[in-house]
Amino acid sequence: MRVDRFVSASYRNLSDGEIAFGPGLNLVVGSNGQGKTNLLEAIYLFRFGRSFRAQVDTELIRLDQPFCRVEVGCAFADERTESFAFAIERREGRGAKTIKINGGVVGRRADLAGRFPAVLFGPHDLRTVSGEPEHRRRYLDMIGTMTDPGYLRTATEYRRVVEQRNAALKARASRDEMAAWNERLVATGADFMVRRHALTAAIERETRSHERDLQSPFEFSMRYESTLPADASSIARAFHDRLVSVASEEYRRGVTLVGPHRDDLELVMDGHDLRRFGSQGQRRLLAVLLKLAEMSYLERELREPCVLLLDDVFSEFDEAIMAKLQRLLEGQRQVFVTSPVAVPKSPGARLHRVEAGRITAS
Repeated sequence: MRVDRFVSASYRNLSDGEIAFGPGLNLVVGSNGQGKTNLLEAIYLFRFGRSFRAQVDTELIRLDQPFCRVEVGCAFADERTESFAFAIERREGRGAKTIKINGGVVGRRADLAGRFPAVLFGPHDLRTVSGEPEHRRRYLDMIGTMTDPGYLRTATEYRRVVEQRNAALKARASRDEMAAWNERLVATGADFMVRRHALTAAIERETRSHERDLQSPFEFSMRYESTLPADASSIARAFHDRLVSVASEEYRRGVTLVGPHRDDLELVMDGHDLRRFGSQGQRRLLAVLLKLAEMSYLERELREPCVLLLDDVFSEFDEAIMAKLQRLLEGQRQVFVTSPVAVPKSPGARLHRVEAGRITAS
C-alpha cells in the first residue's frame, strides 16, 4: 500500500488542504512542535480508527473548531485504489466519530482490521521492551487483531468477560454465578492464550531473521510468559484450578487475577532479561528488531507492503542503530521519516517542510 493523497481540515495544528506524497521515501522536516508527528498520527489513524497518543478523540480537533476531518487516498499492490476518511465532531461535550471507506460508513472499528497496513515506529516504542507488561501484550494484540479475525473475536470477547466477571466479584456474586463466569473465562482465555503462544513463536522467527540480516552482535530470544502451561491440551484444566486456588483473594480484591490479561513477554538478549537488565543500546536495538518483525509479519500475512512511519527516530537512536534503520528506506515500500533537521536525501525521495502546521514540498 502507499498513501498518494492526504487531505485535512481543522486537524490539530495542521493547515487545511491537500498534500501529494511520493511512492518511496518522504522526508518530513521541521523544528519541534511544528506538526510533524501530527501528520504521521493522522495517517496512522486508519490502522485502528484511533490516535496512538490522544486520550480522547476531541483532542484531535483544532482549538475553537467544531470538527476535524482527515482523508487519505491509497493505492494497493493489486492496483485497486481506496479512500479512507475520518471525522470527529464536538457534540454535547463529547466527540462523535465517523469513519468511511470508499464513502461507506464503517460501523465498527473492528471492520478496519487488515484494511490499512501501516507500521509506526518512534521513541515511544522503547516501552515495548522496558515498559510495563501491558505494552508487550498490546504489541502482540495489535499484530494479531490485524491479521486474524479469530484472534480479534477472541481478544474482544475475553476482555468483555474479564470486565463482567470483575463486576460480579465486586458485587459479591454467589458461588454458582462465579462458577458460570469461570467457565466463560476459561473457554475464551484458553483460546486467547493458544493464539498468543502461536503468534509469539511467529514473531520470534521474524525477529531472528532480521537479527541475521542486520548482523546483530547480540543473540535474541522471546517467550510467552504465563503462570499457565503452554500446551493447548493442558491450559483449560490448569486455568480452572488456578481460579479455584485464588478465589478468596479475587473476592477480597474484586479483580480477576489469572489469565492472559496478566501475562507478559520474556525478552532475552545474550542471556539477560532486557525488561530489567538490558543496556539502553540493547533495548533500542531490540525495539528496532520488534518493529521490523511486526512489519514483515503483517506484509506476509496481508500480502501487501506496509506504509512505514518513522517518527523522529534520528534524534533518539545512535548512529549504529540508524545505520540499520537506513535499510528500511530502500526498496519498494513507502516510508515517511520525520526529523527536526535535514537528513541525507536518497535519490527519488520527496522532501516536505513543516512550519506552524503548514506542509510544503521542497
